[in-house]
Amino acid sequence: MPPVSVLPSSYTVAVERHLTGAGIAKSSVWIYRISLMTWGWMLAGEPAPTGPARRGAKPPVFPVTAIDDPALPEELAELAAARADEMDANTDDRELSIARKAIA
Repeated sequence: MPPVSVLPSSYTVAVERHLTGAGIAKSSVWIYRISLMTWGWMLAGEPAPTGPARRGAKPPVFPVTAIDDPALPEELAELAAARADEMDANTDDRELSIARKAIA
């Protein structure tokens, strides 16, 4: 694994680095990956797929530096709110919790 000081080339690479180094139980890694990849859609400014469209969907590839876009917080809030309306409360809570842990 590259040193933490080396910026990952993409959000997907950053997620894999996090999952490898965060000490997450193997049995939980897959749900963390799904959740963080779901956030990847929204961080790229696109709604995350739901239902059958979610299975096998690949999130857009974008540089990690795109997260620094000043317009992102407002756009992300809108996309996350729309997603929360489509998902059950447990899924929404789990996805938010995983995202918080990843950026803490």
